[in-house]
Amino acid sequence: MDNTFFLGAIIGPYLLIIGLSFLLYAKVWVKIMKDLEKNHTVVMIGMALALILGLAIIQMHNIWEWSIWVAITVFGWIGFVKGLFYFLAPGMMIKGAIKMFAHPGWLYVFGIIFGAIGGYMSYLVYLA
Repeated sequence: MDNTFFLGAIIGPYLLIIGLSFLLYAKVWVKIMKDLEKNHTVVMIGMALALILGLAIIQMHNIWEWSIWVAITVFGWIGFVKGLFYFLAPGMMIKGAIKMFAHPGWLYVFGIIFGAIGGYMSYLVYLA
């Protein structure tokens, strides 16, 4: 359970902050995503980090029990799959994925989901 609270103390606030940022600054995020379509260097660095951090989280916390803490495992697997997809998928698929998520509707949906999970996880780690 030590790994769970350690990772929850990092991932919870991260998701909360990113979720709030998506909700408050959706138009800015759309511009950022459109810029990423043109500059894959930044995306490559981010996806390399996602791949490494995803694998680290999977190694530390690959627990599939029904609770809020399964979000940590899912977060690790999403990072791993995102990195894997970026390095192995054809360029047109990557551009299509970036373009699809560069829409304010998706940012609001993910903002609500990330904010809720991150807020609840942060509450459990820091306040409960």
